[in-house]
Amino acid sequence: MAVKEAYCLFVFLLIFIVSVQAQTEQKKAEGLVGSYLFNHTKNTSNAASFKFNPIKALRSPFENTKLYKNLLRKVDSLKIEGKRIDARIAKMKTTAALTQAKKDSYRLSKELTTASDNLIDYITTYKGQQIGWILKTRYPIKNKRGVYSYIQKTFYLNKELTQVDSAR
Repeated sequence: MAVKEAYCLFVFLLIFIVSVQAQTEQKKAEGLVGSYLFNHTKNTSNAASFKFNPIKALRSPFENTKLYKNLLRKVDSLKIEGKRIDARIAKMKTTAALTQAKKDSYRLSKELTTASDNLIDYITTYKGQQIGWILKTRYPIKNKRGVYSYIQKTFYLNKELTQVDSAR
């Protein structure tokens, strides 16, 4: 009988380990946040009263990329060059200089449009690398008078879903 019991225990543990690993990211995140709330918040009610939004991937921002900075620098430098041309036009006296300034302004306008379009395309198509997870939740908390009110918080979880990095 002892061998049979040991075998059953082994199978049970194996099933348990597989089921724990198979938990969805949503369930893992909800478990982490629930545990975090019970450890860091006084007077919370039971976990069944927590309302969780769907988990979302937290991605690196496009503002930190080299390509974004280069595209933005290009747009800014073209704007500055356009202001210089505009300032020169007011001071020009010959028709040839004025004609050349208008050509330069037109060329610059086309370059600025292209650079701006490239910047917008980059921003709208940027996906970024996943750096963690975001889970918003709403939960009741008891005040000093014993009355429950709902609080909404956003939790930032690490990429591996092993800890809550911060809550706001």
